[in-house]
Amino acid sequence: MSGELDCLFTPHRVAVVGAGTKPTNLGHMVVRNLLNGNFDGVVYPINPKHESIGGVPAFPSVRETPETPDLAILCVPAVGVLDVVKQCAEAGVKGIICMAAGFREVGPEGRAMEDHVVDICHKAGMRLLGPNCLGLQVPERRLNATFAGHMPKPGNIALVSQSGALTAAVIEWALGKGIGFSKLVTLGNAADVELAATLDYLVDDKDTHAAVVYAESISDAQAFTAAARRFTAKKPLVIYKAGRFAASAKAAVSHTGAMAGADEVYNAAFERVGATRVLRISDLYHTIELLAADRTAHQPTLAVVTNAGGPGVMSVDALSERGGRLAEISPSTLDALNEVLPTAWSHANPIDVLGDAPAKRYQAAIKAAVSEDDADGILVILTPQAMTDILGSADAVIAAAQTTDKPVLAVWMGGGAENDKAIAKLASAGIPTFDFPENAVDAFVNTTQSQSYTDRAAAPAAVADDFAPDRERAAALIAGVPDSGLLPETESKELFDAYGIPVALPRLATSADQAAKLADEMGYPVVAKIASPDITHKTDVGGVVVGPKNADEVRAAFEQIVANAKKAKPEAHIEGVVIEQMVGAGNAELILGSTRDPSFGQTIMVAAGGTSAEILKDSALQLAPVDAGLARTMVESLRIWPLIKGYRGAEGADVDALVKVITRFSTLVADHPEITETEMNPLTVSPSGAIALDARAVIDRDALANPPAKYSHLGILPE
Repeated sequence: MSGELDCLFTPHRVAVVGAGTKPTNLGHMVVRNLLNGNFDGVVYPINPKHESIGGVPAFPSVRETPETPDLAILCVPAVGVLDVVKQCAEAGVKGIICMAAGFREVGPEGRAMEDHVVDICHKAGMRLLGPNCLGLQVPERRLNATFAGHMPKPGNIALVSQSGALTAAVIEWALGKGIGFSKLVTLGNAADVELAATLDYLVDDKDTHAAVVYAESISDAQAFTAAARRFTAKKPLVIYKAGRFAASAKAAVSHTGAMAGADEVYNAAFERVGATRVLRISDLYHTIELLAADRTAHQPTLAVVTNAGGPGVMSVDALSERGGRLAEISPSTLDALNEVLPTAWSHANPIDVLGDAPAKRYQAAIKAAVSEDDADGILVILTPQAMTDILGSADAVIAAAQTTDKPVLAVWMGGGAENDKAIAKLASAGIPTFDFPENAVDAFVNTTQSQSYTDRAAAPAAVADDFAPDRERAAALIAGVPDSGLLPETESKELFDAYGIPVALPRLATSADQAAKLADEMGYPVVAKIASPDITHKTDVGGVVVGPKNADEVRAAFEQIVANAKKAKPEAHIEGVVIEQMVGAGNAELILGSTRDPSFGQTIMVAAGGTSAEILKDSALQLAPVDAGLARTMVESLRIWPLIKGYRGAEGADVDALVKVITRFSTLVADHPEITETEMNPLTVSPSGAIALDARAVIDRDALANPPAKYSHLGILPE
């Protein structure tokens, strides 16, 4: 499958359609880039009005070249693209790069034209990069199929970007840093070749050791998650996702919907596939620089060598904030350092070699730090003091780095001509250099996070345990949803019960006397709650009374609840009051919910529950479905985890029972695409188990009438 993109990345014959004679002509720039880059294939400028372009023979159309082009680069306006694509299809061209803008990004007419182009390409077996893109570069093959000003040297990193302008900026930055790339791909509108297809190609590309992605949107979540998981099983993947905050948010029925924002879903998706997300564009640049060194660190453990205490402390703060740690200095390393450093050195990590450190002292300290088994990387910090040998110290770092395969990072703080020379010398030797300790630490942690495919990236099983859910009963309950699409509390709890989730099943009372009778039968204390399809958050309208201990208190609670509801929601249809036996407080109250993200489909959220849930925002989010391992990881990541496992001598909750509830809930939402939003709040956890005290579910009635394909509502497919 990935070989289908050879026509883009390894073409032998390239046609440039729309190549003109003026240097400012887009096609002329592309032809010039191909020729100036010494492309090792054949270039066919296409222009019916000229005999040659840039000294190269031109041809009237792609149908009249001596041999059929493998790749056609379209440098014509959007209105002319359709005719050229038809000509390419007739000629047997296999790949197209369309640089023109003016397609779906401009409105419905442009979208229709783009769809038509894609349809022709699919029927002809052609692959399309773009439209509205800068093109691509393959430095190893000297292929500069872009209108960018330059091309970096060959390297081991692939850059995949939805921004041509950003790619052009990265190219210029990389030239200054001496950083190389294996591939640079701009996707543009990604009408055909999108991120998933590109990752599938790059995972088998021997020249690509890691990929860095700038993404503005992900259109096919299932394709992306599958491709990203395949990629991260072999190579690091780092992603910068732009557009983190929506200009507006849709009102949500549940706490889950309010708390599970779009950006949190992207975080969950990237974590699930084993990719590292960076939040600042500067982090993307810094991570590229470290990945370019092609040295592997699996754990974020650093040994820091510095001639200044302050910057050393800064590096420790940054490392701690990112979840890394300082390497433990072993007795043998300590002895080695004592032999080469003055008595006043720090005798700990960070290894402070003191402000008067000559280059030889730096080199000896770095050599000792490199030999420390617990250190996965070495950070060398230099501040320019009066006695500092700036250039000599840079040579010392280079010499020490040649003795190890561990990442060695340099922070040369300050400025001036000599400092600039030192930084240039380090960069030319392949030593990543940074302005500040925090930048270096961030890049180091980012690369260690992306080096290996974690257990959390593994695909979950569709059914998490041996329990067999009653799917027919669940389907019948869903099919009986009212026109509002909101499944009543009783039916929602019965839905959970069909999947083996313990629930406090309510009984409906339509009068105060009936409520008292039901409470007598259940046993006291009880909980009384308003029953209305029009009231979702019962507490907000005074629709819940907890703890009535006798019949009179139940009757009073009934009257109070109904009166409160009528006052707060005069238009609401009130069915009565439901009575439930009261469950003890337990270790903690949780929310377990699911909502549907427009890009990644159904999600699972576990959070601290209760009325203050949206204020606390103590939550963990994953794409559905989740297995037992993921469920346990979610629970343990909560800030209230100490309360759940038992705090200050208190007996811990039955975490295995909680995990089972989460996985069965996950199976429920995976099985039923009609459920767009559902939640149990609170879900009480205690030493005796986990039980849902309240429940709601929102059903898509259109999906009932027109059932979607199996698992089409999921962003990651179960295995």
